[in-house]
Amino acid sequence: MKSQIFALLFAAAIIVGCRPASPANISEVTGTVTVDGKPADSATITFAPIPSGKSSYGRTDDAGHYHLVYTTDIEGALIGEHAVTIANEPAPGQATPAVMVPRQYGKAGKLTANVAPDQKNQIDFALTTKAK
Repeated sequence: MKSQIFALLFAAAIIVGCRPASPANISEVTGTVTVDGKPADSATITFAPIPSGKSSYGRTDDAGHYHLVYTTDIEGALIGEHAVTIANEPAPGQATPAVMVPRQYGKAGKLTANVAPDQKNQIDFALTTKAK
């Protein structure tokens, strides 16, 4: 019995140990996107490091929630300042999202965000249809 328990614990340690660790320069990023107080569904959000670096991407769900991915194996974004773009223009044949993100937020320079080190970053975007 003890040998079976040991074998199970050993196997579990190997499986957990094989998962890729996030690099030290990446932090988790989640948040919510709203437009005039309503959740922006089916929106693509991009964090592009300033001045340069690999971008992270995410997509909002029906409640406007997103989480960023850096690669297929690593969630989050590079630590530091980012130019943020948010857009939900449907592709031909796709249903139009219930809440459309104004086109101005799909342009670089309109939004920025700072990803802090060693923590879970909650970065929300309360967008508006009114011109600023």
